[in-house]
Amino acid sequence: MRGNKTSAKVLLVSKDRELGDQLHGCLSALGLATNALAIVQTEPECVTALTRMRPHVLVLDDGITNQDAQSLLRTVRQHDPEVLVVYLATHHTAALERAVRQLGVLYYTEKPPDLQLFGKILGSALASAANTPGDSGSEGEKGALQR
Repeated sequence: MRGNKTSAKVLLVSKDRELGDQLHGCLSALGLATNALAIVQTEPECVTALTRMRPHVLVLDDGITNQDAQSLLRTVRQHDPEVLVVYLATHHTAALERAVRQLGVLYYTEKPPDLQLFGKILGSALASAANTPGDSGSEGEKGALQR
């Protein structure tokens, strides 16, 4: 178990300042401290943050890299197979969604995310991560959160 809701941690991998502000707002609405969110902008920073902070939820904006974002997701899974991943697609395709879901994302959506739904997804993910010892949530919870 990674801790309780008061120590919940979210890692955002994005260069989109507005998205960072929106995510801060979502976390604030959930009653989480401002230090619950860390924002990185590159793949190397993502890997370093994963190992140092062990976030409960990783929000991955696929617009951060010129390389294959699925490759970054595979790297994330190698470093932390338990982290719950919310994948934000800059350009949705059915093939991308299928491939990303096969890599075990909790939730996949196009940018910009619906903020009300995004807040609910984060709240549920953080609650399941904080309350489930040694597990990041049941498959039923994961399936219910995917669109």
